[in-house]
Amino acid sequence: MFALAATAAGFACAAPPGPAGGRPGTSVPAGDAALSRQAGPPGKPASGAPGPAFEYAYIPPASRDLKDIYRRVREADLWRQLPEVQEIDGMFALPRRLRFVTAECGEPGAFYRPEQAEVVLCYETLRALYAQGQAHQQALGLGKDHPLRYLRANVRFMVLHETGHALVDLLDLPVTGRQEDAVDQLAAILMLRFGGLAESPGEVIDDLRLVANWMLTRSTGAYDLDAFADEHALGEQRFFNLQCLIYGTDPDDFAGMIEAGDLTAARAAGCPRESRQTSRAWVRLLLPHLAPEREAYADEAVRYLERGG
Repeated sequence: MFALAATAAGFACAAPPGPAGGRPGTSVPAGDAALSRQAGPPGKPASGAPGPAFEYAYIPPASRDLKDIYRRVREADLWRQLPEVQEIDGMFALPRRLRFVTAECGEPGAFYRPEQAEVVLCYETLRALYAQGQAHQQALGLGKDHPLRYLRANVRFMVLHETGHALVDLLDLPVTGRQEDAVDQLAAILMLRFGGLAESPGEVIDDLRLVANWMLTRSTGAYDLDAFADEHALGEQRFFNLQCLIYGTDPDDFAGMIEAGDLTAARAAGCPRESRQTSRAWVRLLLPHLAPEREAYADEAVRYLERGG
């Protein structure tokens, strides 16, 4: 895909209040015809979708040190390299167009802006992820391609997490628990269901483990009242929740996770049921919103629900 010059930086998932709902320092124009790329992979006309197809854009940064990242992202056409995003493009009858943009944000982040119906991925986040991938590579003695894989795995999850926020908003989906936890679950399910054609299930699982690593490395372990009251679960909790979803897909194959300390035996015992319930819940929520020409998915979903998962 692309290589990035890297420096260490942090990551924040949700956008704090600011002008137009974005981050301080964020500038994402409502439209940029020169940079927007209409939805769908080649051969899939946007006009064929019953609702608005996705729209993609790459916003030039003002900071000189981000211009090379912008150039590489645009040349690689990053949005078209995310298999799950491409697969669900046109899948749902959305009431308005959902736009995916890369932009300079002033700090690392990825977030959904409901006013503009935009999922924003920050260039600073790409730099931070590549740096963490390099640290992970050096710590474990991994191959030279590891930083890029680390970056790509986490970008996929982050974008799907924010897409989950977008679907909840645009489709008015009910979420009775913490929405951040719910869209973490959806991101994992989408990666497991719609991984790239060249990927094996094991490779997708490995990517999810890289996501879990990022969650854990972002945690300081020093929590105060603000951390406990935050809308996001603690980093350690997000780590174990994701590990539970992974384990629940195949307890026999992933039995080693318990011995490795990636999951406690007590939590693991309920993970198959937890994974099944999570998947069935999201299928029930999204099934009524499938676009008419996605009948094959609708039929498959109905059969899945009828057989009890």
